[in-house]
Amino acid sequence: MQEFSSTLTPLLSPERTMEIVLEALSEVVNYELAVVLSLESDKLLRVRKAQGPLNTPKLRDYRLSLDKHQEIAEIIERGRVHLFEDHPDDGEVHLDTYEDILELPDGHSCLVAPLHVEGNTLGVLTLDHRACDMFTPSVVQLTEILSRLIALALAQSLAADSLLTERDALVLERNTLLKDLPRALEDLIGHSRTWINVLEQVQVVASTDTPVFITGETGTGKEQVAKAVHALSPRSGRPFVALNCSALASGLVESELFGHERGAFTGAVSMRKGRFELANTGTLFLDEIGDLPMEIQPKLLRALQEQTFERVGGEKTLSADVRIICATNVKLDQAIKEGRFREDLYYRLNVFPITLPALRDRDDDVILLANYFLQRLSSKFERQLRLTVSAVEYLRGYTWPGNVRELQNALERAAIVARGDVIDVEHFGPDDRGDKVREFADSEIDIATLEQATRSHILKALRHCNGRIYGDGGTAELLDLKPTTLQSRMKKLGITAKEFKG
Repeated sequence: MQEFSSTLTPLLSPERTMEIVLEALSEVVNYELAVVLSLESDKLLRVRKAQGPLNTPKLRDYRLSLDKHQEIAEIIERGRVHLFEDHPDDGEVHLDTYEDILELPDGHSCLVAPLHVEGNTLGVLTLDHRACDMFTPSVVQLTEILSRLIALALAQSLAADSLLTERDALVLERNTLLKDLPRALEDLIGHSRTWINVLEQVQVVASTDTPVFITGETGTGKEQVAKAVHALSPRSGRPFVALNCSALASGLVESELFGHERGAFTGAVSMRKGRFELANTGTLFLDEIGDLPMEIQPKLLRALQEQTFERVGGEKTLSADVRIICATNVKLDQAIKEGRFREDLYYRLNVFPITLPALRDRDDDVILLANYFLQRLSSKFERQLRLTVSAVEYLRGYTWPGNVRELQNALERAAIVARGDVIDVEHFGPDDRGDKVREFADSEIDIATLEQATRSHILKALRHCNGRIYGDGGTAELLDLKPTTLQSRMKKLGITAKEFKG
């Protein structure tokens, strides 16, 4: 039973815990709106969670001034649940708690419960119903008891926020300690061990003229790393010229690389310099080098070995002093076996390899990158954008197959959908995998999606390990994953303990 609990607990976010408690409260208290507010200061409350038929998006992150609502401030001071009477005898005045958002009839039921843990007031719970006399003395007594559970859920949520703040402080401390990092590395955001290794490699090789070979999945930032190598090199004041080898028709690649003379082919109405000439004394970045046509590869090899070449249609031999940086997401060793890439060219290029890790393997770099992109988006949209705790957990749990580029695009879409300052999970929207599942179902093709296959595989491993995740013989060890990574994937795939527990 203890093992069951340790497996299930990490799957519940603080926000979900609070939601479950409020759902349980609704089974015994007939409310139309339940709102949990945290005490931000002695003058301000902020909405953390709202549920019920009267819930509205306007309540999200709503602030309530205690200067304006002195009666609530007094309830917090007394520390007891308070029911506002329809016609109080003592002249008590109560402004509708959410008067600028909701229009509730006169005499509606309203109850306020302070939320405190070990003598510390964390916030309040408010319950509202449009009908009068809905909250009886027994309801008040029951709310007094259940508010303690809600206070614990709020404490958990506040603790999660505190962890985020501590993490931000650690990042600030790290940036302060590494303030002597070259400016060229400032945009290569991350503090995971795998990413620090990349930054160290960049600094080591930058001062040389050695060819650099960058590999990594799509969207991991290969061109940004190439630019950093150039910016830190003695050639930094010289041209940085990029060419995407997969973006050109095979007949144009030679002209793009080496240039052409007037009349060399149809449409060559004037002489044009190629990328080698344009990058002379600087750096030439060849992206997607694995897509370079086979017939051009010997000419590139000669240009690298001898630093000489001829323009297309020309007879004069030209020279260029160029540092080469290449990048690819293709496995070139396989391309060599298949005869699509020259082995001698590969060894000429692959002198100093730098492998960029996938975003899913960079621990909490996803949050640092998200904050970095949100700062830029805040300026773009003229809003102070920020993430909820649930959104942060979503970013951590998603595997990001498109890596940093996908994260950047997802945040920009979310910022547009959110409209306000706060980005929540719902603003990221459904991903395309749901459409693929429906597409397969409509076509009656009995092939599992990658997500379905992954889910099935994890469940099989969990059952084999009797639900154990941590330690020797645990599921994480069997799948060669970090326990926290496994738990994040389980959450993303909706795997619950009852599916693998006997």
